[in-house]
Amino acid sequence: MVGWSPPDHWVESQAQLKKSGTVTLDASGQGTLTFAPDTARQRWVVSTVIVKTNQAFNAGTVPTVTLALNATSLSTMSEGNQQGSTWSGNQETYQGEIDVGSCDFLSVIFAPPTGQSGTSMAGVQATAVVQGVKYNRRA
Repeated sequence: MVGWSPPDHWVESQAQLKKSGTVTLDASGQGTLTFAPDTARQRWVVSTVIVKTNQAFNAGTVPTVTLALNATSLSTMSEGNQQGSTWSGNQETYQGEIDVGSCDFLSVIFAPPTGQSGTSMAGVQATAVVQGVKYNRRA
C-alpha cells in the first residue's frame, strides 16, 4: 500500500478533492500557489495536478513546475520537500500520490527553466488544479 494509513480507531468519510488557483508570475518569472486541507480533521491524497499558462502553445520560454510539501520556493526547499520533478508548466499533468496531512500544505511552484531568465514570463497567468480524495475524520 502506498502512502500513509490512519489508525484503526479513526472513522473517516471520503469526498472528491478539487481545488484550483491562478497566480501571476513576477518580474523574475516566478509564482507559487499553495493548497491546504480545510480543517485540522482533514487530510488529502492528491493524485493529479493539472497546470497551464495563458501563453501560446509555441511560446519560447515556459515555466517549469515543481510540487513541494511545506515549502514555497525552490531556493528554500529541501530535497525531502520536493514531491514531483519539474516539468513544463504550459498544459501539463502530474499523476502520482501525495499525502497532505492536516498540518501540511502543497505548493505548486512555477519558475523559469534552469539557466534561463524569466523576464519574458513576467505577467503570465499560471493556473493549477489539484485533484484527489479528501478524508474527513469524525472520531
